[in-house]
Amino acid sequence: MIKNRGIAIILAIFTFIAVSILLTISIFYLFGYPLSSIAEHQLYVFLAILAGALVASMVYGRGTKERASNVAKILNNSLGISVEEKVIWKVLNTLDQLPPFVVNKYVKMNINAAKEFKDQIKDQRNKLSDDDLLKIRKIIDTPSEKLQHVLKELYTETDMEQFKILAEPDAKPLIELNLEELKKIID
Repeated sequence: MIKNRGIAIILAIFTFIAVSILLTISIFYLFGYPLSSIAEHQLYVFLAILAGALVASMVYGRGTKERASNVAKILNNSLGISVEEKVIWKVLNTLDQLPPFVVNKYVKMNINAAKEFKDQIKDQRNKLSDDDLLKIRKIIDTPSEKLQHVLKELYTETDMEQFKILAEPDAKPLIELNLEELKKIID
């Protein structure tokens, strides 16, 4: 496992480049095409690049498991909630896909995301175990100040801008609004 996220990113980039080039050369060699005919055989080059991206994402994923492990420790220490690393890894990857400017917009406009996704939350609620629901209720019942302190710790650990935005004082009304809505949906 790659311990450092920065090293994981660098290795993923090198892996992407190396795999893409090696696969392209291998494909052209196997089919007997000269490398000068790349423009005519763009599909093969595209497939090699796609394979390179897939392998690179696996390399990068190894670097983020440490991050998920550390987030799990923070949640356990701060809130007394035990969450599997693979669940945290999925959440972090999903949150990584949400651009910080969107989180900023939600904070500035005080958007009730829980209300927006009410149906999806209800659908997922029915799939959760009683233990999972207890963990969610524990988070919902935690004062917003404490949650923001945890978010600040998560930002320090992960360097994810989304956590930093939510840890700032002007995000408190948004957090409280969404927690209240979640209480209504979960109960």
